[in-house]
Amino acid sequence: MSLRRLYSTILFTALISLSARGADADDPTVKQGWSVNPIPSMAYDSDFGLMAGGIIDIYYYGGLYPNYKHRLCLEALTYSKHASYYMIQYDSKYLIPGIRTSFKAYFDDNPLYWFYGFNGAVNDYDSRLNCNQKDGIAYYSLDRIFLNTRLELGGPLGPYLDWTSKFSYWHYWISELNWEGYDRNNTLFRKYRQMGLIEDAEADGGDVMEFQVGLKYDTRNIEATPTRGIYADVNVAWAPDIFSTGYNYLKLAARFRQYLSLGTERLVFAYSLAYQGTVAGNQPFYTQSYMIHFKPSDGLGGATTLRGILYNRIVGDDYAWGNFEMRARVFDVNVFKRRVFGVLSPFFDAGAVLRPYRFDRQATAFYDEYKTQCVTDNVTPVPYDQYRSSLMDKAQELHMAWGIGGQLVIDYNFIPSITFGIPFDKRDGDFGLYMVLDYIF
Repeated sequence: MSLRRLYSTILFTALISLSARGADADDPTVKQGWSVNPIPSMAYDSDFGLMAGGIIDIYYYGGLYPNYKHRLCLEALTYSKHASYYMIQYDSKYLIPGIRTSFKAYFDDNPLYWFYGFNGAVNDYDSRLNCNQKDGIAYYSLDRIFLNTRLELGGPLGPYLDWTSKFSYWHYWISELNWEGYDRNNTLFRKYRQMGLIEDAEADGGDVMEFQVGLKYDTRNIEATPTRGIYADVNVAWAPDIFSTGYNYLKLAARFRQYLSLGTERLVFAYSLAYQGTVAGNQPFYTQSYMIHFKPSDGLGGATTLRGILYNRIVGDDYAWGNFEMRARVFDVNVFKRRVFGVLSPFFDAGAVLRPYRFDRQATAFYDEYKTQCVTDNVTPVPYDQYRSSLMDKAQELHMAWGIGGQLVIDYNFIPSITFGIPFDKRDGDFGLYMVLDYIF
């Protein structure tokens, strides 16, 4: 076992041991003061593999039950495809009167992190090269570790309207593939470095400090399982070159979600439209795939953006994407005084790169490789302008997937979910299967 895996196992075991000593969450005397809730966790994601871990939710109610004054959450997850994730989070509306305060720190370790290049379909995808243990090839992998700490503040501006601000620090450790059994010399990451698409100054990672401000508008009737209402937000993120890395950026992100009951709350049409773009700056490749909006995600693809498409498959300067699904309640019962209902949710997801990342540099490097291959094949290459135009069309292709999900909703807030998605194009993968908590939006 590597030191990295040993470290992950120790942390995971320690968390589970602490969970075993937790207080009884059903004890009403505990609920009025402190409550410690250990929650073993298991799930599956076709990109990450089987996940096992644990969560400890610690509440101080202070006489406000079922609301709380302070919440502390500890989480440790490890995946069968070798990634691991550790998080500590604090949340309170009472630490600073009138302001909601949240702090989060998480550590993510992935020795086989997915790298499919820049600008989506510009890069061909061959599933035989993706973590092929038999042939020792992990062509679409690199080694990535990152640490993120984040302070979030927010408060009301008026009915349904809130302001938000975030102060974040990242440190990224990036290196060549270094996993036993795989050829570290045969990777797309190394090819991009040789082509100059990834610069030496960013190839090993670095530090980022980001300041973010935003507005949030929310009219949902129920936060976790809405049947009507709108949830929209817009955020501006600025990362100045505080650490003299030579990189900085200004980004804009906006998202609009609406929930429409179709004559009855048993049938809801839900959709989400989102945009993220770089307004100015020179962003390092290791932060280019970072999605501002919500759950931790990289690029477009995977369980939280384009279901069925490979995680981090689509990376560009400006993105747009949409998720559309019908949520049909197929049964609704009471079990041990709890409201339980099952939902089937067929969906369609689509997204595209609107403005490619480092495209001119990429087109030049790819054209040089194309001309060399033409000489080998004894054919006449097309002119550069024609080649570049064709490459741009590929970079801006629409990536689509469809599928179906199923949710078991317990008391409106606890939502185990299983989703199966299939991309329209095999260049985006074969399928995606996700067993997680909550709806995608």
